Amino acid sequence: MQQLHEQEPWHYGLLTDTLLKADEATVLVDAGGVVVVANGHAGDLLALPAEALVGRRVQDFGRDSMHLFQGAAVQAVVDNGVEVTVRSCQVADAMGGTHRVDLALAPVQTDRGPYVSIGMRDSTDKYQQTKLFRGLLEAAPDGMVIVNRDGIITLVNAQVEQMFGYHRAELVGEPVEILVPDRYSGMHMAFRNGYVSEPRTRPMGLAGDLHARRKDGTEFPVEVTLSPLETEDGLLVSAAVRDISERRRLQEENDRVKDEFFATVSHELRTPLTSMIGYGELMTDLEDLSPQGQRFLSVIMRSAERELRLVDDLLTLVAIEESGLAIRTAEIDLERVVREAVEAGRPRAEEAQLHLSLETPGAAVAMYGDRDRLGQAMDNLLSNAIKFTPAGGSVRVVLRPGRGQAEIDVVDTGVGIGDEDPDQLFERLFRAPTAVAQQTPGAGLGLTIALAIVEAHAGTIEVVRSGAGGTTFRMTFPLRRAED
Repeated sequence: MQQLHEQEPWHYGLLTDTLLKADEATVLVDAGGVVVVANGHAGDLLALPAEALVGRRVQDFGRDSMHLFQGAAVQAVVDNGVEVTVRSCQVADAMGGTHRVDLALAPVQTDRGPYVSIGMRDSTDKYQQTKLFRGLLEAAPDGMVIVNRDGIITLVNAQVEQMFGYHRAELVGEPVEILVPDRYSGMHMAFRNGYVSEPRTRPMGLAGDLHARRKDGTEFPVEVTLSPLETEDGLLVSAAVRDISERRRLQEENDRVKDEFFATVSHELRTPLTSMIGYGELMTDLEDLSPQGQRFLSVIMRSAERELRLVDDLLTLVAIEESGLAIRTAEIDLERVVREAVEAGRPRAEEAQLHLSLETPGAAVAMYGDRDRLGQAMDNLLSNAIKFTPAGGSVRVVLRPGRGQAEIDVVDTGVGIGDEDPDQLFERLFRAPTAVAQQTPGAGLGLTIALAIVEAHAGTIEVVRSGAGGTTFRMTFPLRRAED
């Protein structure tokens, strides 16, 4: 702010605008000590609206030291035109409290005659803490609403004004339900009363089902975090309000894109691949197909089947992210599911020149689960084992039923996982450095889907480390029935 005692007289209007925007509590008094202008900070300090200070004498707010100041201020303006500083002066506020303040008095010449500006700076820790708290409140990126234990708004920041369309003077002193849609008000009051009895930090509206109401009556989705504030005046509750309208719009747009992607993958990719595989199977029955043609057809079939598996994996992953993995449970024979998966993988193992073996108890293993999904998990683990095992190696599948649970091990003699964190293997799109270095085909989706299938059956999947080479994946399932 410009020095108020400049030689050139101030224009009175410019002076008042400058004082009103000052960063500290400031009042302007005439030569008789009557307040003519007061800014908001002065009102906060003296616990009165700034407008209510106008017309009062400075003696109204002081003790003996304030009277001394009054005389010094008038004398400075009238006689000497010098600045006066009064340290640690007691000033009384409208609530009966006192503040120990430093006063800076400066004579000001204006086009209306002489005035005195009085800057008041409370030096107490409480005031400084209050000022810091209010500064932090205004700097918060979210709308901040402070209410007392009765649900009455005591403080808001500028973000609340912008978000709700109210001026803060319209909100302070009002029930917080003024910001809540009518259909929620009764529920909100009951929740508020319960929160006061057990105050704790609590997020609300994370599911996007919470709405707030603007001054014009329109509603918008919000997230709110409640936090208790213990003060000398009792419990206050801080509510951080975040407008999530834009996030909801982006989520809806994202859902639309996902739906389009899902439809595109289903129709534009899966349909022609299924057709290619179907016609390929018909061509394998042709007697006049040359050996070279058979080899070419075999390559086409393998490629189409691999791409179809990738498309199915993508569709499964989209379904998992959308609403979790859906399973259709029934009583099944786990031994048969494992045996069929091994037989389905045997052609790929033979083509890779691997020995594929199966060890089971030779009897039915009753389980309540989704036969197709469990077969998909087995296929993914077997496909991984075959891909990462060099020619001449072996892949072994072991089914061990026990008391109340069954374990399935898929053991290979491949390259192993090295020093990798086993949990990383199940992350979406993760590919081990060895797979990248050896350019092993894959999209990093198989293990992610296997994990989702296993967890949907209340089971576990893990990598079992051993001193020998290769990798062992172990799935464990509870053997419970529908009535359990």
